[in-house]
Amino acid sequence: MKPLMFPSTAAFLTVSVLAGAAQPADYFARYDGGWTGGGSVKVEQLPRPNNVSCKVAGSRGSKTSFSLAGTCRAMLIMSRTIGADLKLDPATGTYSGTYTGSSSGPARLVGKLKGDTLDLRVTWGRVIYDDNTARMLIKNPDGESFRMQVVEKIDGKAVTVSDLTFQRG
Repeated sequence: MKPLMFPSTAAFLTVSVLAGAAQPADYFARYDGGWTGGGSVKVEQLPRPNNVSCKVAGSRGSKTSFSLAGTCRAMLIMSRTIGADLKLDPATGTYSGTYTGSSSGPARLVGKLKGDTLDLRVTWGRVIYDDNTARMLIKNPDGESFRMQVVEKIDGKAVTVSDLTFQRG
């Protein structure tokens, strides 16, 4: 039996921190404080997507770094502690960091902001579905909410395995 995975949680943590403003200081400030959200997550071992709810809190370490930590729950009985540490390289505009909370171990995150969407490549600690990578897309049009999607390759096709929406609060 494969370990329980929350790929969408990783995406959420990774991107929720980063998704929206032109100025790095303004952008990271958007994610300070608490967030709640939820949506659909396809867990590797289960045939259908499940509802997930999450509560996280974010804080800036500096103008170019951010941390997020919290808990996600699925099916009322499963819970996973999650977290992400992210940094912006102002010279290149690259966002990078580490996601923790996956049973595959820490995942590496790297990507760029494209308009109001953060496009990240996630490298998991082991193969999930067809490989050890995924694409996370976080869209934040207003600073008060954001949508995060994780796309995995399954049987050679791009499949959205998580689709979460978060609100401040």
